[in-house]
Amino acid sequence: MILVLDLGSSSTRALIYDADTHAAHGLSARVPVTFAVDDAGRSEDDAVCAFDRVLNVLDSIQAQLAHERSFSPVTALGISTYASSIVCLDAGGRPLTPIFTYADTRCAGDARALRGMLNEMDVLARTGCRIRANYVPAKVAWIKRTMPSIFAQTHTFASLSDYVMLRLFGRMRAGISVASWSGLVNRQSSKWDDTWIDMLGIRQAQLPDIAGDGETLDGLLPQWRTRWPAFEQMRLYPPVGDGAAANIGSGCVDPAHIAVTIGTTAAMRVVRGRAINAPGGRGAKRSEPSLESLWRYRVDHGHDLIGGATSEGGNVIAWARKVLQIASDDALEAQVASVAPDAHGLTVLPMFAGERSPFYAEDIRATLHGLSLDTSPADVTRALMEAVAYRLAHVCVALRESGAADADARLTGSGGALFASPTWCQIIADVCGLPLAVADMPEATSRGVALLIRAHMEAGQSRFDRIQTQPDLHSLQTYIPNVEHHSIYQTALERQQELYAKLI
Repeated sequence: MILVLDLGSSSTRALIYDADTHAAHGLSARVPVTFAVDDAGRSEDDAVCAFDRVLNVLDSIQAQLAHERSFSPVTALGISTYASSIVCLDAGGRPLTPIFTYADTRCAGDARALRGMLNEMDVLARTGCRIRANYVPAKVAWIKRTMPSIFAQTHTFASLSDYVMLRLFGRMRAGISVASWSGLVNRQSSKWDDTWIDMLGIRQAQLPDIAGDGETLDGLLPQWRTRWPAFEQMRLYPPVGDGAAANIGSGCVDPAHIAVTIGTTAAMRVVRGRAINAPGGRGAKRSEPSLESLWRYRVDHGHDLIGGATSEGGNVIAWARKVLQIASDDALEAQVASVAPDAHGLTVLPMFAGERSPFYAEDIRATLHGLSLDTSPADVTRALMEAVAYRLAHVCVALRESGAADADARLTGSGGALFASPTWCQIIADVCGLPLAVADMPEATSRGVALLIRAHMEAGQSRFDRIQTQPDLHSLQTYIPNVEHHSIYQTALERQQELYAKLI
């Protein structure tokens, strides 16, 4: 059996998958996550509390397995994690800082300073990531500037998954997927980027080694083998970024399929084989798409993950529910569905936590323009949903026009926020002008990890062709775009962009 540990931004979860990568009935555990945030741009988690959540869910899985009459041993552990986190560790592996998340924008000034010293497009071409507050280089520069004593004491700059790995196995081997999300990996060498290391004043030895595809760590530390006898034979596979895992879990493993995920945040992504020499030594190379408004991370050493992500998604609906005091999810869905497209008279910039894709204005904040005495909670919530869809539409256009995705690529949706709202699904289809098939995969992220592990077990490398043809990757429902609504939304999108330009 395969154990998947999903280190999400809304919860820490553990799930068991069988040899056919079906979720084992009833074998799951979940603990909610709440980041510490403030108006200054803080977004952080306590590292000790984060690991305690891991212990909690693994204790629960062990207890559940102990009550099973028979079960196969858990032989594989996979980890998915939210992207671009950093925690400073001392020589003993103890945290010197909180875990600073992708949404922490206190280093925006440091990102601007670095952009003044380096050509951002050169960095984007070299690493697949811009010089922005969401990535690790700016956070390292901020730590160095504002916490010089901690910077001097830091033995290792680790991600959340690196830290969990260290606590469970006593050592770290970063997965290329998670490492690439940091903005510190050179795309050509698949190693930590020397230019950034020199610029930031750190050493290669302060970053974990990057594991090869399918390379595993064996042997939980003795205290955990005693605590969890069901996991005694477990081997850890390289951790995977949650976006990459969601693509795999929803069957979006080639340029013909664009994954749309809305959980706490939102993203659109495609998987492409890397531009490498063709088999047989002919030297032919696949063409590489333009990266100007897109990032390029990794799924593994042979496949890129190209797309864009927003800092807003289900979190803005959670904000609306809390602030507007909407009683229930069902009540919210019914109210929002009753509002016609763009009939609320509002123009919204939904960047409550600054902007990531597509234009990376880190210091911008959310704006609701056009409020009147007649504006209702349903109007505001519908406007927020539409606004998030407009931001995703920019990414969708960039994916198709750059060649990263096929011109006739299909949208496949996943994520808790989409499953909760058929109205939002229809809005996205209407805004993008493309059909949206919502995959019957409520746990697309964790299942994606299980699929990757199985592919490694069977072939020693990721068999994307096998993943693509999994027979149970079917859709619950396909939302067909309404041509009239698409026209209305295009006008509204232009209005949003005009407001954005004025504020920027």
